[in-house]
Amino acid sequence: MLRTASALMLLLLTACAGAGSPRLALDPVGSFPAALSESSGLVAWPGGFVSHNDSGKAAELFVLNQRGGLVRRLPVPAPNRDWEDIARHGNILYLADTGNNGGRRRDLRIFSLRLVDDGVTPPEVLPVSYREQRNFQPPRHQHNFDAEALAWVNGELWLFTKRWLDQQSSLYRLRPNAVPSPLTEWQRFNPHMLVTGADFDAASQTLLLVGYSRNLFDRRAFVWHYPVRNNQVVEHAGRGYRLSETGQFEAIALGADGHVYVSREGLAPQLFRSRQPLTSLLEGN
Repeated sequence: MLRTASALMLLLLTACAGAGSPRLALDPVGSFPAALSESSGLVAWPGGFVSHNDSGKAAELFVLNQRGGLVRRLPVPAPNRDWEDIARHGNILYLADTGNNGGRRRDLRIFSLRLVDDGVTPPEVLPVSYREQRNFQPPRHQHNFDAEALAWVNGELWLFTKRWLDQQSSLYRLRPNAVPSPLTEWQRFNPHMLVTGADFDAASQTLLLVGYSRNLFDRRAFVWHYPVRNNQVVEHAGRGYRLSETGQFEAIALGADGHVYVSREGLAPQLFRSRQPLTSLLEGN
């Protein structure tokens, strides 16, 4: 009975979160190929984007044009246990196999690979574990160690958790060439949503996050932008927007045209572009 009451209270609080947020107007860009039905990560790439499915699908990358149309499918020689996001540094791509809805995984990892003319290079494995996690048998969705957002930020990888219990997010920092060791929470902040995707604009030092509310009866999607200073998310200066479209938005990328692109699972069209460029959003227009 107590668990039921707590769940109902969480749903009510979730329904209120973001109710007064300004709207971010989106324009539909296009639909993904049928094989990319559960796009969980998105990153800008010359000529368009790279995306991937999450768990239950083949281990492959999809090279897309600017409208989400298929250019190439590239098999990846690594298991897709639960790929949740993708980040880019130059010609290196980082795949976050860090989905952990049940909170029981001990094989979390990030794959580092390159796209080459004939496919992808064999990936290097960056193991991921959390120093704070003690319980590996929690009830499903009753823990804070499900990380579904990854971004390359000033020479390192930033991994963001969903934090199912409070809809906040914990930031973990990872240097690709460092000796593997358990990650320690660097910062915690409260975007009032389940964080599902991230990107970073180095020019303006701006972090972008996308996610949605936990309320199954009124699933609202949101985008936040935060300034980054001295390896910290400046939470008080962040701004959140409720998306003009509904659905399970899982990925975000800053396009070559300076607009914010987001993608959702399932319902077509899956790829959307912000009507305003990021520079206008940062100016408060």
